[in-house]
Amino acid sequence: MSRHNNDKLSTRQTLTLIALAGVVTLLMTLVPGLTLLNYPFRLLLTIVHELSHGLTAMLTGGDFIRFVVFSNGAGLAYTAGGWRLLVIPAGYLGTALFGAILILLGRSHTWSRVGMGVIGAVMFLFSLRYGIPTIFSTHFLSGLLTTISGVIFGSIFLIVAARANASGVVFLIHFVAIQAGLAAFGDITTLIGLSSSLTATPANDAQSMANLTYIPAIVWAILWAVVAVGLIGGAIAVAWLPPLTRNAKGAK
Repeated sequence: MSRHNNDKLSTRQTLTLIALAGVVTLLMTLVPGLTLLNYPFRLLLTIVHELSHGLTAMLTGGDFIRFVVFSNGAGLAYTAGGWRLLVIPAGYLGTALFGAILILLGRSHTWSRVGMGVIGAVMFLFSLRYGIPTIFSTHFLSGLLTTISGVIFGSIFLIVAARANASGVVFLIHFVAIQAGLAAFGDITTLIGLSSSLTATPANDAQSMANLTYIPAIVWAILWAVVAVGLIGGAIAVAWLPPLTRNAKGAK
């Protein structure tokens, strides 16, 4: 459709949409009646977290068996083989990388559209392929939640990529990027708290790395936090410092 080629956005329009995405996120965080809207995005980013484990296992020579998202927002990925030093941290860092990629794609409405389409297709297909096996496990209800939510999110991304105008695509990709960044930092902050606790804590990725490497879990949690800040901050710098610098020079 020709509309996709003619609705280019200026830097100011894109920044306005980013600001709007930030305001909506803030309202969803602070306004009691709107906080429930965060739940679907919690599920979405848990899917991203678990798929990151599975994809990393596959890319490093292992197998991705299945994954599950629970109703409380927690999740598990079942993998075999692969390079565990990469597979274990891939969940937290994968969410941060996901947010960083969205920020970079969001600089262009064309690439935003392409990115939304690819993300939608991957989420749709992988939720079917690796979510359905969970339905036939002891996690029947969670398997249904995993598969249905993944298919719904994937479908939404595909529809937005195919049908939305430039403003809608750019708003959504930055809104999801903000949600991913907040989830990455929030989850890693929680992980740091768990890793520094002197009492027994639930099994987590930092503890798995500690068991594998004999380096304390708190070290891994802090390292992942630093890497996440670098990924998100670096993406913002690469995407926005050059155009903002050019605009500032042009205004003189």
